[in-house]
Amino acid sequence: MAARIYWFTAVAGYIVQTKCFSYLQTRENYEDAKDEKVHQGLTVVLSFMYFASWLLVPAVSRLFDARETSKKLDLPAPLGFASSSSDLELQTFDEEPELASDTAELMRNNDNKPEADSKICFKYVAQLVTLSMLVLVPVLTYMMALSMSPAFDIALIQNTSIFEITSLLYGVCGLTKRRNVVTKFLIMMVALLGILIVSYTKATCDLLAGKLSINEKTGELNDPFLFDRLKSSLLCGLGALTIGPFAVLWHRWFNKRSKQVTMREQAGHLSIMGVICMVLLLPFFPALAGTISSICKDRSFWLVSVVTLIFGALPHVVSLLQVTRKTTPEYSTTINLGAIIFMGITDWICEPTQTTIVRWEVIGYIMLSVCCIMLSITYYHKGQDRYTSLI
Repeated sequence: MAARIYWFTAVAGYIVQTKCFSYLQTRENYEDAKDEKVHQGLTVVLSFMYFASWLLVPAVSRLFDARETSKKLDLPAPLGFASSSSDLELQTFDEEPELASDTAELMRNNDNKPEADSKICFKYVAQLVTLSMLVLVPVLTYMMALSMSPAFDIALIQNTSIFEITSLLYGVCGLTKRRNVVTKFLIMMVALLGILIVSYTKATCDLLAGKLSINEKTGELNDPFLFDRLKSSLLCGLGALTIGPFAVLWHRWFNKRSKQVTMREQAGHLSIMGVICMVLLLPFFPALAGTISSICKDRSFWLVSVVTLIFGALPHVVSLLQVTRKTTPEYSTTINLGAIIFMGITDWICEPTQTTIVRWEVIGYIMLSVCCIMLSITYYHKGQDRYTSLI
């Protein structure tokens, strides 16, 4: 049950952050609103703020670790645990030779400890830098695309790319169980077909809603932002592909099932990665004097930014972290399908007068929703028996 709650929280957080970032990128309340450099600078500033929110994840993780610790303390003692003083003395007497041998081996390895620690430290830093560079690319392309296209278009292309690449790499790298592969493949194909129907009928819906018009001479659509939308979709779709290697390496390095890693440890990794990404963005700031001066005078910008980070980015990251800890890796891919579904519902609720839905779009959403539910049930129950102790 907890994993499903985190699933909905991750989807809701993604929708809030996407809507708010899109609003901040397209609003015209800046002094030099027509200056393209101002809007390009917002990409760097918002990306910097997004990674800054990762510094709050360790503080939130303490609440989850405290809850899990309290649950573990209520569990009965495991079999074989000494319950009386005589049993405790007997076990201590039997374990003395093993303890002495372990101590002797540890003393023999003390001479090589500094060298081993330096290798471990270098390996850990290399892992964090690699993951930081892999996650920096999709965030930057995501922010750039939001300045050129509507939030729904970006959510559609980004989540589709992430769903495809993560599902593929999880299967290739052996992070998923090779059971009912054909069935899961067919469900995924139907889900992608539903996404294709939704995206194809989106132009018809915009035309009926009055967002687009037809040129009477040529019979073509008059969309002045057509090339911007194509560029943003290509940019965001290709940039999101690095999430696949990031997810695989994250599970290999910091989410091993053989080691019961606490959320606080994983939150520490994320906070360090956030700092690395912010450092990588610092060289762009000297050229952002105009952008910074414009947003510093705008109080509403900072208000919306705080709301975005607290109610959007932070819940999304924390919930996604919990989902990957408590379930199978492939279960998290259904969050991408859920984000597409609920983003469409959000647009229909927030913009009822500017949204027109046709029959085939409804069919596409139904196909996508059914496939999302089927995949969620399949992945969740397969991982439930294995990871029930962590939930």
